[in-house]
Amino acid sequence: MASASPASGPAAAPTATGTVGGSPGAAVAVAVAAAGSGGAGTRTAGELLGSRPRKPMLAAAAVVGALLVSVPFLVMGQDDRKPEKDLTQNAAGTVLGAERSEQPEAYTSKSPSPSATPSKEKPKEKPPEQPAPEPVKASPSIKPESKPKPKPKPKPKATAAVRAAAQAPTNTAAGALSGLAASDPGGRHICYRAFVSGSGWQTPVCDGTMAGTAGQGKRITALNIAVWNVGGSSANALLHDPGSTSGSAKWAPSWTATVADGKNNYIGSSKNGAPFLTGFAMNVGKGSVCHTARMGDGGWGPQYCKNSRPEYMFVGTTDNKRWFEAVKLTV
Repeated sequence: MASASPASGPAAAPTATGTVGGSPGAAVAVAVAAAGSGGAGTRTAGELLGSRPRKPMLAAAAVVGALLVSVPFLVMGQDDRKPEKDLTQNAAGTVLGAERSEQPEAYTSKSPSPSATPSKEKPKEKPPEQPAPEPVKASPSIKPESKPKPKPKPKPKATAAVRAAAQAPTNTAAGALSGLAASDPGGRHICYRAFVSGSGWQTPVCDGTMAGTAGQGKRITALNIAVWNVGGSSANALLHDPGSTSGSAKWAPSWTATVADGKNNYIGSSKNGAPFLTGFAMNVGKGSVCHTARMGDGGWGPQYCKNSRPEYMFVGTTDNKRWFEAVKLTV
């Protein structure tokens, strides 16, 4: 049986992996044509035409299948397009930085939102909620204890002297003193009034107020005195003597008796034509007595004070031609 010539066998056919004209379809056509042309040299004499496929045909079919499988990959890998270059040039007439960028918005810090993914850490157990404390009621303000006020000392009951002073005429020294004795029974007081020649008795005054006149040339002929809490008073008047040859005034015949507190004591005379006082003397049973006098031909003299008996206070002058016209007394 004659064999096929070497020139027409499969070795002379183009390889399956080659390409014709750079196209995968052309490579497939060549492979099929090669398979058809090689079939005539390989059929035996006893075989019927078309009874079984020839080996070249089977090989060609395998090549075609492999090509069909590899074509998509080849097509994907043969993208010859070059990537477009990024346009870096500005459009004509555009200047870099010409357009001012908008000012950045002000941002404030914000706490991050909780993540949707649950944390692996176990949540801390919350302490049991304690009940809210009850509102404290405002306690009433406690006022500090005030010290008890000392009880006022009871006023001494009206003594006989107070009752006697209260019974004295209101226009006398004792009458004026009665009010002081009732309101201030423990105090020391002196009230007095003057009988002024040509004017009569003045309203009684007390404790350092002026009795008499100042600068009017009027003379005092009598004095009314009342004391309180000084152990009573005693006094004597120094009188003008019209028949004096020595130029001195003369004393009254005697001192008055000691007059009790709250009672009127009188020296001199309120009768018409009675001699005026150039001066007078007085004393008290306890404490002291003071005076300031104004002379008829001068001003006020200094204050003089004397202790209790046997001392005595003197007011005025012994000059028979002079007199005192006003006086202020205190005890």
